[in-house]
Amino acid sequence: MSRQFRFYLLPSDIERVVGELRARFGARVIEAVSPSITPVEVDSPVRAPGFGGATSIYCYLMPPAGADIKMWYMAKRQLWGVEESSEVIQFSGCHYDGEVLLIGRFYFQTDFLVGDTIWHKRPEFLDWGDEVFRLTKRTMHWSKGLLAYVGEDAMRLRQSGGRFASSFGASGKFIYEEEI
Repeated sequence: MSRQFRFYLLPSDIERVVGELRARFGARVIEAVSPSITPVEVDSPVRAPGFGGATSIYCYLMPPAGADIKMWYMAKRQLWGVEESSEVIQFSGCHYDGEVLLIGRFYFQTDFLVGDTIWHKRPEFLDWGDEVFRLTKRTMHWSKGLLAYVGEDAMRLRQSGGRFASSFGASGKFIYEEEI
């Protein structure tokens, strides 16, 4: 099983949310990949402008101490990746090119498979993850029409003509969200 929710956050919203999570819960931000078996902690989850001049995020949030982090080796890339079965919250999406903001997601697994047996993650992590989700949702506005949470700055972007997108289509063009 897993828990997740969707959101629209601009880089400024992301920095505010992460600052609050660090202050309240000691959340640590780690990269999705590392040159060694040890995860790389970063100050900001926002990736510098890349393809098309857009910013984005793809990282993990972990508790301040004692998290069970599992890594796997990607031989072709010669990098280590964080396994989804780790005690982490995936923080991804929010591709923003100055005009269009792509949806983002918080996600974590509540259990994992070992052989043929499903194991629940430790209650301490599950409680921490639930608290992180609750606080994060409270920092945003729920949009029933978008079925997603929206950050303050993202809301201002939309009100001033910026567009929200749910994904890229097969042609590489955005699939825009329209509120109902």
